[in-house]
Amino acid sequence: MRKIKRQTKIMGREKQNPLLWLSPVIFIIIGIGLIPLNLFLFSMPEWITILFSAFILAASVIMWLKLKRRLHIKIITSVFSLFGITVTLFGSLCNPYWNSIMFKSDRSLYYCKVYDCELTYSQAKADLDYAFKYLKKLHPLFYKSTPEEIQNRYDRVAAELKNADKITVNRLAEQVQGIFSLLGDAHTSLFLNYDDPRYMKYIGAHKSAGDSLIGINGQSLESLLDADSPCHNKVSYEVGSWGIIQLKNYMNTLEGLDYLGIPTDKGITYNYRSKSGEKIDVSVTESDFLTYDEYVKFNGITDTSGGDAEEASFVSYRIDRDKSAAILTLTECNYNREYTDTIKAMFKEIKAQGIENLAVDLRDNGGGNSLVANEFFKYLNTESFKEGGFDWRLGCFMINIPQIVNENEKYEELLFKGELYLLTSNNSFSSAMLFAQFVKDNGLGTIIGEAPGNDPNGYGDISVFRLPNSGAVIQISTKEFKRADNKVGLIEPDIPCDRDEALDYFHKECAGR
Repeated sequence: MRKIKRQTKIMGREKQNPLLWLSPVIFIIIGIGLIPLNLFLFSMPEWITILFSAFILAASVIMWLKLKRRLHIKIITSVFSLFGITVTLFGSLCNPYWNSIMFKSDRSLYYCKVYDCELTYSQAKADLDYAFKYLKKLHPLFYKSTPEEIQNRYDRVAAELKNADKITVNRLAEQVQGIFSLLGDAHTSLFLNYDDPRYMKYIGAHKSAGDSLIGINGQSLESLLDADSPCHNKVSYEVGSWGIIQLKNYMNTLEGLDYLGIPTDKGITYNYRSKSGEKIDVSVTESDFLTYDEYVKFNGITDTSGGDAEEASFVSYRIDRDKSAAILTLTECNYNREYTDTIKAMFKEIKAQGIENLAVDLRDNGGGNSLVANEFFKYLNTESFKEGGFDWRLGCFMINIPQIVNENEKYEELLFKGELYLLTSNNSFSSAMLFAQFVKDNGLGTIIGEAPGNDPNGYGDISVFRLPNSGAVIQISTKEFKRADNKVGLIEPDIPCDRDEALDYFHKECAGR
């Protein structure tokens, strides 16, 4: 009888369902797998990760209750379950890129609906709440609480939308941007990328002639940023010159003018200034705004590919042996193989030809990856360089990174020991500004031109989202940066001049040595 009972226990143990310990593992794999699916393929609400975390926990509890004796399996599975729950929840609740479109390959996500497409109140309110949700979740300013001024603006916008007779994509975008603009953060902003915008047909001719847009309908661009202007709060900026650049971008199209609140039904007048200083007024009507294909045909543009690959590259250089000068042109801060190979080739030529002066042209660089500066410094004869610290918002956590002093991993065989110059303008932004900051605050070179377009003691490192109903794109800062030398203020040039004169000043410096 005893033998029969013992045999029954053994057989029972052998027939235990393996799903008792496999089910937590399966839910762990699915829960963690949701993170890359969200980053690269499709968006999903945060509650899905909470649900799968609950599944992992429930499966672990059932395993402890049902699985007999196998203590080591229960302990190991429980440890992995705890890890899985932590990663799954962190992946959505604390991950600044959850539901971001930054890593998704579908480029159509960056385009909004037609500017005058009407939205229902529920659609508009859903977009407003979506934007406000991620603003509060990610922006360092909202870490402990929502600033009263921002909350009041949100409440007012929600009320105005509810009482509006008609809500278009542009009008909703105007309201959302009105909230963002209060932050004084040039990185936190809304963008309207229209699928088929209509361009003012004379833009190309004036750009080719070197004419500068200085106003519209007799109003200066500076005055359009004033509080009583219909364009006030339509763009985010820290430096007025950067705000003007954003206004100009919208003024190029009929849809953008509508967003700015500038009526076009009775015609408008663009105010330009020529290279010689002459004022030029160009009056146009709505019929003078063309689709891209029409614009190309009107201006006789035959090459719409941007020219050959070398000219279109974001990084290039040229060397003037007679002036002992090299100029590296960097229109984007892309840290990739093309960049590293190009600057390596440049420094090889600099050494071979004994070049004594080097300029990095950042005047039209809108930013990217700050590691381009770190890589560049490896060719300079400096033992170390300092970077400013930052606070990084990760959901309910704030990570503080103090000032960093980097040991410079120098390329000894190609070190440049001549004079370094940076050419900057108000269009040098984000990582381009950081490049200039590192050079300025570490005493590595001379800045020529205009102050870059954002404050070194400001916000950045964005995450990008698409509002679900209007299709408008928003970007939100996740970090608050501190300047490397702890000073307050912009990166002021050592040799201030107009952006178009910066290269001439560089050549004068070369001739004076």
